[in-house]
Amino acid sequence: MLRSILTVLLALPTALPGAFATETGIRSLGDRVARLVSPGIRRIDKHLARIEQKLPSLPGLYNGPRGSRFGFHSETIFHQEEPHHLQIDLGKPRLIDSVVLVPIHLPALGSTGEGYGFPLRFKIEVSDSASSGFQPLVDHTDRDYPNPGSYPIKFPAGKLSGRYVRVTSTKHVPAKEGFIWAMEEIMVLSGNYNIGATNTRSATSHQELFPNWSLQRVNDGISRVSNPHNTDPSPSNGFLSAPSASGKDLKWIVIDLGKSLPIEEVRIIPTSSEDPEVVGGRGFPEALALELSNDPEFETTVWRTTKPRNPLGYPWNSSFVRTCNGKTGRYIRVISSLLFARGNRHSLALAEVQAYSGGKNVALWKDVHVSDQTSRADTDRWAPKFLVDGYSSTHKLIEIPDYIDLIIERGELERKQDQLLRQQEEDIAFALVSVTAGTGTIGGIAILGWIWGIFRQRTLRLRDAARLREQIARDLHDDIGSNLAGIVLISEVGSNLKGIGAEARDDFREIKETAKHTSDAMRDIIWLTHVGNATTHDLFIKMRESVDLIVGHLETSIRASPPSFKVRPIGLQARRHFFFAFKEALNNVRKHAHATNVRILFEVSLHQVTFEVTDDGNGFDPDKNVDSSGHGLENFRRRAERVNGYYEIKSVPTQGTTVKFSTPLTQEKYRENQ
Repeated sequence: MLRSILTVLLALPTALPGAFATETGIRSLGDRVARLVSPGIRRIDKHLARIEQKLPSLPGLYNGPRGSRFGFHSETIFHQEEPHHLQIDLGKPRLIDSVVLVPIHLPALGSTGEGYGFPLRFKIEVSDSASSGFQPLVDHTDRDYPNPGSYPIKFPAGKLSGRYVRVTSTKHVPAKEGFIWAMEEIMVLSGNYNIGATNTRSATSHQELFPNWSLQRVNDGISRVSNPHNTDPSPSNGFLSAPSASGKDLKWIVIDLGKSLPIEEVRIIPTSSEDPEVVGGRGFPEALALELSNDPEFETTVWRTTKPRNPLGYPWNSSFVRTCNGKTGRYIRVISSLLFARGNRHSLALAEVQAYSGGKNVALWKDVHVSDQTSRADTDRWAPKFLVDGYSSTHKLIEIPDYIDLIIERGELERKQDQLLRQQEEDIAFALVSVTAGTGTIGGIAILGWIWGIFRQRTLRLRDAARLREQIARDLHDDIGSNLAGIVLISEVGSNLKGIGAEARDDFREIKETAKHTSDAMRDIIWLTHVGNATTHDLFIKMRESVDLIVGHLETSIRASPPSFKVRPIGLQARRHFFFAFKEALNNVRKHAHATNVRILFEVSLHQVTFEVTDDGNGFDPDKNVDSSGHGLENFRRRAERVNGYYEIKSVPTQGTTVKFSTPLTQEKYRENQ
């Protein structure tokens, strides 16, 4: 009997995950026992080790901020199997290598946000006519297609040729009051080009809730499929101009290709640097023009962009691409006429300029001339030559098809890893139960029955809670989120109406800003409560996004300590109070500090996470008028107490303010009324 009870106790941590602290070592002892008796578990260990060794060599998808741009979303469809299509016009018949579908990933919706709206059944067709003669490229209309999750799917075309590429959803995803289908991006690859990008598109049904959902988002080239790269680190940031007092100061870059060449495409890659002047990857101009000439003075041009302003907004980690249609020239000029603003300084920052001819980047290591450049002596990572060194600000650049293949391989490995981990957990539990049952005692069997009953009840409660959370998140996103996006759109239109007074125009703008802030706050709440295991890495990414949204007009820097901190799980309550305290600190800077510079430190230790926000603003006396200062000091104290954390505020009038806040990563018990 004693032996049975002892063996069951060894199995408890595996049978009831999360019920016992892993620091006790009990679970690891149970795992070792299971591995001793099960060769299958040991084989899984070897397979997992090979996957973990391979993953660091594979690039992934971009998971940073994208300005709430999701993709294409149909209107509500009332019949699930009523066909609806989306079509891209390539402009002329083109040879097609493959079509890539990029599913939507909405982290705020938890597990339901992976592959959001991806059609259950669909087909891809190609034709030279907009309405007939379509040839099948792929047909998945006879049975439900597995949800692809977060990673793209590539469908080889077998060198199919055509002008129109049509994706038809023949069985849609259930949604509130009907059915929908959605897609983040559709890529049409030919050689090293995405020939479907920015071309004319049409659809039988689509929502226009700009900037969140729009038909033009489906091939705007901005998605989690980022600048094509491998995992080799970059030795440079790119090019940074001298700062200007006015955003209208003209800045230019000229690349000499050495000889006249037919240019099919020019790609401009934004920076992704933590430099205070371009933090968050900014520095990309709000308006730019491209020119191609055989004259170094550009007195005559063979090609220039007709729409200098990018209507889709900042490209984040995607390339800004313009098609030159094979025009022949030797010199490429990039002209910025509306610089990015950081406080009262305006700069131009770019990571790379590529010029493609015959499927190759012919700008690599060519001569570069600029209007001006930064004179800062504290860095050697900014220089004109880095515009053509073959690197973004973070990694070595590769060709689009190669990148697609690598990230698809990574997705397959991650899915296999998840399957093996689940199988391993089941095998360990079975092995330990088998060892326990092998004692043959009635007491051991009885204890097992009791344990199983507890485990099943707990599992059912967690499942029901997860479903409820996902449903609430979905309702918030679909209903309130769509309404807020509609308000933003209507107020944008209203503020630009002719004939309305200045007061009405200001009212529209205020409505727009309020709706945007509310939408941002709602997304934060959804993210905080989403189902899944949030980590310190997820928290850091969300903090960087908030920095750009709240104090992006200031000079800001955010760094982690240590820079390559160990990713650790963080509990819901700790995450909630920590993140809201961080946002409150940033809003205090925006509303009260009158600062020009903000420095943020994010620290991760074994048991806790800490932020420190320091500004150079007007400061205040924390000991005076605490309740009426408007700085929310009582909120910091209350949040720290509820998670058994710590806070500290240091401020001196005219000398700035530092807010420090810490919370344990996990805790068994928090105070009531959290």
